[in-house]
Amino acid sequence: MREHMEKINELETTVRGAKNRYQHTLNRQVAGEAEENVVKRAKEEVANEEADLAEAKGTLEALKAELPRLEEAAPDGLDAERAKWAAWDAISQDLKAQVPQKTHELVVKIYAATLIHHHDAPFSVALTAICPAPPGRQRCSELVVQLAKRYNIPVS
Repeated sequence: MREHMEKINELETTVRGAKNRYQHTLNRQVAGEAEENVVKRAKEEVANEEADLAEAKGTLEALKAELPRLEEAAPDGLDAERAKWAAWDAISQDLKAQVPQKTHELVVKIYAATLIHHHDAPFSVALTAICPAPPGRQRCSELVVQLAKRYNIPVS
């Protein structure tokens, strides 16, 4: 709606300019300095610009009339957040399901071998053997955008 209101403001300025040019052309015609076809073109310009303005105003009114229905139909913020969390949880589960069983077994073996000589080692030690340097925030942000596109969900 905001964009449409800006467009209407621009069109109103354009209409005022066309009307000013038309009035100037009429004055020139009265003074004998402009021909009828020049006046006719200026008048057509005003009519075209006014038609564009009327169309834009009609579209804006239709948007205003539709807005309450859209606001009513839109989920509240909490529902939207829950849906987003559920979508990302489903993505996470899908990605986990893609990890081959051999990889699971390898991580468990790495962890078991680590526990023999490092009794209080966290399980993450086994994960760093597979992924020694976790990705930074920038790389994670890029991956989130890619995943959102792949799974057709909004990023934000």
